[in-house]
Amino acid sequence: MAGVPAIDAVPSLFTFSIADEALTALMGTVVEDATAFIPGTKLRASGPLLITHWGMSGPAILRLSSYAARELYDHQYQMPLAVNWLSKKDPEILQELQAIIANHPQKQITSIRPFGLPSRLWEYLTQKTLGERASNRWQNLNQKELNRLVNSLSNDSYQIAGRAPFKDEFVTCGGVSLDAVDPNTLESKTVSGLYFAGEVLDIDGVTGGFNFQAAWTTAYIVAQAISKKILEK
Repeated sequence: MAGVPAIDAVPSLFTFSIADEALTALMGTVVEDATAFIPGTKLRASGPLLITHWGMSGPAILRLSSYAARELYDHQYQMPLAVNWLSKKDPEILQELQAIIANHPQKQITSIRPFGLPSRLWEYLTQKTLGERASNRWQNLNQKELNRLVNSLSNDSYQIAGRAPFKDEFVTCGGVSLDAVDPNTLESKTVSGLYFAGEVLDIDGVTGGFNFQAAWTTAYIVAQAISKKILEK
């Protein structure tokens, strides 16, 4: 129909598929306060992160997928991903590891978990970072290995291999531009009598019920506007 605003929407709020068998073997592991981000951009999100049998999920990942929805779509969902498992800066992580070395020099590296990380995740990270030397004692760590451990905790690298295999995205990003509708009635500015509500509009939020509320509120506004127009006839 001529004059109808274009709808340009892409999936949003979805989980990431990651082809790393060692990682996905940790399925069910939850980190309560992680930060996931797209390297080289300002796109990042923090919160609980869940490791699944296909990759990563949880609020941190869902929020990041929302913030980066268009970038991920443009790259066919093949982008680098980094995780700060502690949501802490390098100096603070280094200080924690140095304290462990000072207080538990004879303990095996895998036996003392910095900041209470889940044990399976810590074993995975130490094996990934140190290889066979992960079974060493804390006092045997050299400076290079210590720096690598810090980096594995604050800037752990992965490759997004696609959206989750179940196509379980919750909403779409994009839609009819808000500039194309009357903000008071949500009626099209170019086609009289045509209204837009819910996800078809270019509004979307993160998890927590925001998208439900947007759908209910915009539907109410449209219903009120149509009722008023009918009564005025």
